[in-house]
Formats: sequence, structure tokens, C-alpha cells
Amino acid sequence: MASGVEGVLTLSIAVRVSPEPEAVELLRRYRIALNYAMNKIFSLNLNLKTIEEVHRELYRGLREWFGLSSRITVDCYRDAIANARAWRNNPKKGRRPRVKKLSMLLHPGSGYRIKEGYVEIIERIKLKIIGWDRRYD
Repeated sequence: MASGVEGVLTLSIAVRVSPEPEAVELLRRYRIALNYAMNKIFSLNLNLKTIEEVHRELYRGLREWFGLSSRITVDCYRDAIANARAWRNNPKKGRRPRVKKLSMLLHPGSGYRIKEGYVEIIERIKLKIIGWDRRYD
């Protein structure tokens, strides 16, 4: 038996959705905002001990410059913190990380909802689910 405190398991599932133009535009803005947030974290040399410091530095700029909703903005800088920590903890660092693919980290309930074969993003974008891994049915 494992000792210590048992945590909560999380499961990430990739879902294939229909490519709606407004969703692709949101993904492009998110990718640019994510790269901006990671560069800002590296240039400010934040020690990333609290999310409050990163929030103070990045929230307003991400909301205003990239036109993201509040929940997606929070998800964006949390994703940037995770990427920055992973890169800093890697002993063979190499170049700074840069996101090239269109992807988005969203939290269930507050970032998206799945209803009747559609994924509804908080920005009021409905995407039809085309496919997913059937092992998770």
C-alpha cells in the first residue's frame, strides 16, 4: 500500500471536433498569447512560487491584447507556467520552448461543456464532436 496522501487522478482526453472558423481564430489567439506568456515569464525571471505573481503580471495584458475571456486567460497563463516549469526542470534545456501547434488547455465546467455530441467552449463556440478514443466511453 502506498504511504502518504493520495491525490486526485485526472484524465485528459483528446476529442476531434469540427473546424469552425471562430474556433480556429480563438486557437490562434490562444497560441500567440501562450507564447507571449511563456516569454514574459522567462524574461521577468519569475521564480514561479505563487500563481498570484504571474496573475498580476500577465492577466490584464492577455485579456486586453489578445481578446481572451477571463477563464481562458487564467487557463492560458497556467498552461504557460506548466510549460516554463517543465523546461526549467529539464537538465538538458536547449532552446526556450515555443508552442507551434494549435491546442488549448481548458478546465471542465468553467472552460467547456460537453452536451449532446457538441463541445461548447466558454466563448459561446459550439463544435460538433467528430471522434474520440472509444476506450473512454
